[in-house]
Amino acid sequence: MAVANLSSVRLQRHFDVVPERLFDAWTNPETVRAWLFTTPTSEKNTTEVDAREGGEWTIVDRRDGVDYRALGEYVEIDRPRRLVLTFCMPQFSPESARIVVEIASDGSGSLLTLTHEPVPASDVSQTEQGWNDMFTQLKAVLGKSQEYGELTEPGTIRFERILPGPIERVWSYLSDSDKRATWLAPGELAPQAGSEVFLKFYHADLSRKSAPIPEQFKQFAHGAVTRHEVVRFEPPFVLGLTWGGGENAGLSEVRFELTPRGPDVQFVLTHRGLADRATLRNCGCGWHTHLAILAARLDEREPEAFWSTFNTLYGEYEKRFSLDS
Repeated sequence: MAVANLSSVRLQRHFDVVPERLFDAWTNPETVRAWLFTTPTSEKNTTEVDAREGGEWTIVDRRDGVDYRALGEYVEIDRPRRLVLTFCMPQFSPESARIVVEIASDGSGSLLTLTHEPVPASDVSQTEQGWNDMFTQLKAVLGKSQEYGELTEPGTIRFERILPGPIERVWSYLSDSDKRATWLAPGELAPQAGSEVFLKFYHADLSRKSAPIPEQFKQFAHGAVTRHEVVRFEPPFVLGLTWGGGENAGLSEVRFELTPRGPDVQFVLTHRGLADRATLRNCGCGWHTHLAILAARLDEREPEAFWSTFNTLYGEYEKRFSLDS
């Protein structure tokens, strides 16, 4: 029996996200489902990911009524620099290939180097085109996920932004009451874990522009004061606060994490311990709106009215964090 001539595929692509975010696109099931071994016109996609060394992954993608099954194993996981996995599509060949993903910082973004081998020499062009198409989808997915909050585990929502630095300036918008009042809520913050802080929310004060408050949030028309405890205070990198967790629920926790990225700052907000989908939806929409106002303040421009942005986003978060899902 003749043995096919074997070759390899090596591609490099720049992505406008930090290495950690790009790496997680290969291991987070929700993100994987949106781009890896699928197409924008797929009828159905089922993704199972066990992202640990020795863990298996399976993607079943339906196109034109046909199920295409890709599977493999995570061989090496070194976040955010290197990922090695095997790859096989049994309906076409029982043979497995090896995919090596290497990620390095590249300015304010990341450079991804992918090596896929072995590949039959006759399939090199088709394989390159397949990865190029998937990378186009991945760029679109990462662009969206940088905007919308992402469910990373039950009860947890995560936001990521790249904001203009330096880091001390961004930190001051978290720690200084007057600056925090321009995008979130004022309240004197003692610089130590275990201290108490009262935040005074009045959404209409966050912009000179105005918009009507939605009927279901009329209780906030005259503002609200909430009590929090400082969980972590590590300037200028980490601030953690307790937060409400939802109706009839205990406390949740919000963590702000800042990392220098050249002249910019990677800003990650993670809200853990949210009790139900309605609270996830409301918090997701609320944080998204507050972060839009923060970005405007750091860009030295007047933000849109809080309720104007919130109203625009509410329907999208209703779909993303559906009470039926």
